Amino acid sequence: MKYKSLSVIIGVLLLILIPFIGCEGPSQPTYGPDRPDPNMTGLAPATLNSLTPNEGFLKDIITINGSGFNTDPAYTLVAFGKQVGQVISATENELQVQTPNISDQTVNVKVAVKGSEYWSNELEFTFKNTIDIIDEEIVWPNGVDVDDAGNVYIGSAADGIIFKITPDGEKSEFAQIPVNGSIRFGPNGYLYVCQNGEGKISRISPDGQTIEDVVDTDAPVCLDWDQNGNMYIANNGSGISRLTPDNELTQVAEFSEPKNCRVFGDQLFVTNIWDGEIWRLDITDDGLDNAEVIFEGDSPVGLEFDKNGTMYYTLAWETSLYTIDQDGGEEVLYDGELMTPMRYITFNKKFMYLVYPGWGDVGQIMRVYIGVEQAPNYGRQ
Repeated sequence: MKYKSLSVIIGVLLLILIPFIGCEGPSQPTYGPDRPDPNMTGLAPATLNSLTPNEGFLKDIITINGSGFNTDPAYTLVAFGKQVGQVISATENELQVQTPNISDQTVNVKVAVKGSEYWSNELEFTFKNTIDIIDEEIVWPNGVDVDDAGNVYIGSAADGIIFKITPDGEKSEFAQIPVNGSIRFGPNGYLYVCQNGEGKISRISPDGQTIEDVVDTDAPVCLDWDQNGNMYIANNGSGISRLTPDNELTQVAEFSEPKNCRVFGDQLFVTNIWDGEIWRLDITDDGLDNAEVIFEGDSPVGLEFDKNGTMYYTLAWETSLYTIDQDGGEEVLYDGELMTPMRYITFNKKFMYLVYPGWGDVGQIMRVYIGVEQAPNYGRQ
């Protein structure tokens, strides 16, 4: 009886309140000629007439001609198969679009605009092959770099030879020298060679005829230069050394297992493989300062930069190429399409060269298209 009385009282209260609840409900906005609906639908879909060009590489800029486009790039979506391109600029009849990361596929391109519930018609775009095998015969390849003429240089740790491969694919012996680590072009066109096992760095003249020692240092595996001509050397098991133009060698940072180092601007970047870190350090007159971890993950190995400051890195046991841009944005390139580990990488004219060492057996050298120019090599200037 007690519960029945309470339910009757609640029911009466609800009957009294219903008219007031209705009066306090939110008023719905009314759209018309003087107040257009900001999220209106029902617009006709965009129409595509042509793609110019209709084939190319990832990160190319193409022109889409048609009609019914939104003039705000943020309100226009361009799909390339299952991926999305970046709209650079837009008018009612033309879009400038950067293509996404796709290789060796023909996909359908379609456009969606704000206000329409339908996609446009579709046109085909063919992505050219962007992965080439440069060599798969060199035993234990160590280091890779490219000269201004497009010749690729690769060292063989097993044979004690640096090979030269022309753009036409002709391979020849460039120089006989032990190589256990990176190779990199530096001042006056000389090719600098890390000789980890011999504890020194040597250099080879542009014609391959003269080989001379540069500096004795503990287990060098990588090197690079800053804008003042100082050479930074990653020494496996100890850290980073700096060699001045006056041949003064000092240790400027300690790392347990540095594998690669690269200079971009006035900073040095280092992969510390077994600690799973990439470090950034400010270059100063006295050495290096303000050391900071900018990446933590699984065994970073290779390291490079493009001219925009985007960092490219590889991970041991992963078959993709990873990037971090200046704003911290991350991207995966060639997801699962490459090889592992990619111990040595270098940039040249929108292409990245990647080396799988083979560890005493035959290795492999790949070239993949990136679509952006490389960062300056201050050693060549």
